[in-house]
Amino acid sequence: MNLKSVIITFLFFISLIAFSQKATIDESIYHKNFDNIIDNDYVKTLFKKSTLNTDSILKRVPPNKPFQHENGVESLKSIEKTVPLNYHPEVLSFITIYSKGVNVHFLNYMINYYQPKIIDELKKQQLPEELSFLPAILSDFNPHSVNTIGAEGYWHLYYPQAVKYGLKINEYIDERRDFDKSTKAAISYLKLLHNEYQDWELTLAAYVCGTTTINNIMLRKKVSNYWEIYPFLNPKIRDVVPALTALIYSYSRNSSNQIKINPQIEADSFYVESKLTYQAIFDVIDLNKKEVQFLNPTIINEVFPKNYLAVLPKNSCSKMNQFCDSIYFYQDSVLFKPVVTEEDSAIVATGQEEIIHKVKSGDVLGKIAEKYGVKISQLQEWNNLKGTNINIGQNLVVYKKTKTKVLPLAPSEGGETPFPLGRAGDGNYIYYTVKEGDNLWDISLNYDDVTPDDIMELNNIDANLKIGQVLKIKKK
Repeated sequence: MNLKSVIITFLFFISLIAFSQKATIDESIYHKNFDNIIDNDYVKTLFKKSTLNTDSILKRVPPNKPFQHENGVESLKSIEKTVPLNYHPEVLSFITIYSKGVNVHFLNYMINYYQPKIIDELKKQQLPEELSFLPAILSDFNPHSVNTIGAEGYWHLYYPQAVKYGLKINEYIDERRDFDKSTKAAISYLKLLHNEYQDWELTLAAYVCGTTTINNIMLRKKVSNYWEIYPFLNPKIRDVVPALTALIYSYSRNSSNQIKINPQIEADSFYVESKLTYQAIFDVIDLNKKEVQFLNPTIINEVFPKNYLAVLPKNSCSKMNQFCDSIYFYQDSVLFKPVVTEEDSAIVATGQEEIIHKVKSGDVLGKIAEKYGVKISQLQEWNNLKGTNINIGQNLVVYKKTKTKVLPLAPSEGGETPFPLGRAGDGNYIYYTVKEGDNLWDISLNYDDVTPDDIMELNNIDANLKIGQVLKIKKK
């Protein structure tokens, strides 16, 4: 083979390696997460709360020293402790990623902030400190991070493992987003996996890809180590080992590895007795929505479950205590009010009257709107209100429609309709049969000068109703 052929072959080989590395980079979730590290709201808020002047620091931080790939093996072995740092083309790809741009500095600031707690837990479990870098490549310390196959939170735990190690996951809460709890669960799981494989690279692969996947590949392909099973793993998550190796190396060479964010997080706790939506809170009192979301990363769908200790912005709990009843009233009577269809009833408007409502203590627009059967937006329009804030003693104009609610007739067994559904009685009382979707507030609206408390006292009941239950209502 002549020199020209050798050169062409060599260049082809180099280009092939470069292509394979690029494919790994493009598909890997660890690369995509790193590129978007400061684009999510949680991390943005974390940095905003920090006293660290990142702009000023970044101007003075020199770039990383270039990686000498010809000495790759020696460079990695020089910093290796317990977890093996093996040199492969994929490792070089991630070292390149972690060695340029400002994102690696932002990641280092967060590593320095979170790492001490992780190392403390690793020491308790007698595991190597190098594993403290794992959430940095998995989620970039974003509690809302999700991989492509269902792992979530700081440590990208899957549901079965999270529940096995005591994390609560339901329609309201996902504790994989709780840093302290997920750290303990993840480290316990890593210890279990290492006891099974006795190999840190296989342990990491099993952590992200699952033990069933790893064991099946090893059995079918007759292979026994991570780099042999690597080609058969999911391209989007398989690079956990080269990414971790590269970040450990990059961090050891980075001039910002002693700087950390120092967020000042001031908050109060509020005990939520019954299910409470964010919307009900924000509609009644003025709280910063993004701040509440930041302080409660474990909450799903913006609903606090019952018996939950919510975290709220500093000095907001007094306002919550003051308006708690109004918030729940607004939630139950406005946000959760059952929809009445045309089949349920028909409303015939007979006129309109102007009412002046004087705001008293505890009043909110939702409560006033419900009292007069109007919309909050109408109250705002009639009184030139830009928001929902009103003052005690303020006079509000309300245009209330005088209306008659005609309920459909309930068929008897023979198909006849002897009396309107829910309405029957004698000279002193009316009897109402509870139907699906009813609550005491809606029922009381059908009768003049009757309150939910009147109905409960007369029938010796609480607010819980059952379909088919007959209520006695006194005529007034």
